[in-house]
Amino acid sequence: MAARNARLQLKKLIILQLLKRRIQRRQLKHKKSIWVRRVLQERKEKSQFHLLVKDLRLFDHCYFFKLFRMTPKTYECLLSWVGPIIKKQETKMREPVSSSERLSLTLQFLSSGDSQSSIAASYRISPSVVSRTIHETCAAIWDTLREKGYLTPPSTKEDWKKVSKTFEERWNSPPPHALGAIDGKHVVMQCPARGGSDYFNYKKTHSIVLLGVCNGSYEFIMVDIGDAGRQSDGSVYSNSNLGFAIENNTLDFPGPERIKNSTEVFPYVFLGDDAFSLKTYLMKPYSGQNLNEEERIFNYRLSRGRRIIENTIGIAASRFRIFRRPIIAKVSTVKQITKAVVALHNFLMATRSVEDACNYCPFNYVDQEHSNGMQAGQWRQEIESGGILQINHIGSNNYSKNAKETRNLFKTYFNSEKGSIPWQADMIRRTSNHYDENLRA
Repeated sequence: MAARNARLQLKKLIILQLLKRRIQRRQLKHKKSIWVRRVLQERKEKSQFHLLVKDLRLFDHCYFFKLFRMTPKTYECLLSWVGPIIKKQETKMREPVSSSERLSLTLQFLSSGDSQSSIAASYRISPSVVSRTIHETCAAIWDTLREKGYLTPPSTKEDWKKVSKTFEERWNSPPPHALGAIDGKHVVMQCPARGGSDYFNYKKTHSIVLLGVCNGSYEFIMVDIGDAGRQSDGSVYSNSNLGFAIENNTLDFPGPERIKNSTEVFPYVFLGDDAFSLKTYLMKPYSGQNLNEEERIFNYRLSRGRRIIENTIGIAASRFRIFRRPIIAKVSTVKQITKAVVALHNFLMATRSVEDACNYCPFNYVDQEHSNGMQAGQWRQEIESGGILQINHIGSNNYSKNAKETRNLFKTYFNSEKGSIPWQADMIRRTSNHYDENLRA
């Protein structure tokens, strides 16, 4: 018995020695050769923030806008909201990165599309700190701007009617009773670690899905961000929270009403492209090549409202160049980046000044319609494919009889004397694919 106990004790000692050696090897392997790199110690003297950004805030507002997509005044406003959330507590060991630095490097990362390592080098901050900072700051921007009301969906029937009125007044006879224009995009990213094929889409890239609805002022009113890109085309809309809210009318949409100059009752609808399924509450264009003139007029009128969401996403993607190439980050960070860009887009569209020489969205930046045809917006020349891709089909081609009758009702109204506009026939006779092919992003 004593010999057995001795053997057990010896065995335990050997195991403890082996564990101790393993721990020592790990400590030696991960032992830091230096506490803080010398170049990082000189952050306050030589970093881009302290040498360049501070001077731009004082002396060159236009160059400041090119770096951060906002003027110093707008930047100070955003910093006053986000700063207290992202501020780090001071310690005896070292002084933390200031809130202004954290916001600046995040905005420059989003607007320039530079890698996190290059941002870390220019700001003289370690890459690991930059990575955490971008994730935390993007989350703070999204939460803060939502609380401030820059991305709040209409919640009452009267609010939705205001959105519809904006479409009618600003865009001069798109489909009446339009609650918003809807579209979806793939936000391309690098293959996630151990992600397998979860985010691998049919375009042979890894992505998450951005599904958005905008109002007549190029502002997002509802978004659904983060669904895996591997979903089949038909399930992107139906499986999203946005699709569920629209399908089940959880947002208190107004019921069908009469429109001016007509005795017919028309439902309130969303405007989508051919990728969506035709519903009584979601209008899409007539498909096919051999369309008659009445159907082409309907497609033209629908496109006048639908193209707004293309411009909305296009403006955001061209101003924030992080979308011009695959995003190299974790999936959670990619979601936060996309949310932050959506919130910043609404914030900058709402706070832009007409007197400001460096306008976020100048007049020629969006599509313009003239008597001699359509002039593409400047954002279409600036944006590059590869970072944000179109979704081909978000629903099936099957539709109900009621949906077909609703679309035909709008078609009849657009071709009637009371519902037509003077130039619609000339526009559709000039070209058969005025918007959908020549201007598709």
